[in-house]
Amino acid sequence: MTPLESTLKRLDAEHGKKQASKRKPLKVYYGWAKLNAIQKREALTVIFLNDETPPRINKDGMDGVTKYMTPVYCRNQTIGEMKDAKSSNRQYTVYSIFMDDKRIAGSLANALRENYNDDVKNVNPDENMKIYKALHDAYMLAHPDYKEPQKNQLELDF
Repeated sequence: MTPLESTLKRLDAEHGKKQASKRKPLKVYYGWAKLNAIQKREALTVIFLNDETPPRINKDGMDGVTKYMTPVYCRNQTIGEMKDAKSSNRQYTVYSIFMDDKRIAGSLANALRENYNDDVKNVNPDENMKIYKALHDAYMLAHPDYKEPQKNQLELDF
């Protein structure tokens, strides 16, 4: 190996280590969608930040997500989730569980259970339960007269 090649290899290794150490963890925000002219359906919303640059929308300390939702819980992304963010060409990835969806049928318990099950592989059970409780408490605070919908008489429980 020539001296030039060894120097380039050393510099490349040093540069790679510095980039990895500077890298900040990306965030995941959980909350309830804000209803407006565009968002007309109530939804449990999860927003993944895909970009490491400072917030470009509403420099509010929450990476601009307050424009779209009322944040309830924030956590750092796992390594697997951060790998997905590298291949994304958007600043945010948004997932919503709509309350009027056929699977959810207006049930808060169903929406929270679906979100819990979606996060099982990436979030440890204790933090997953904290997210569940925070979302539940925020919804109940905003809807004090909420009651779970009654099951249809024709449905069978298994």
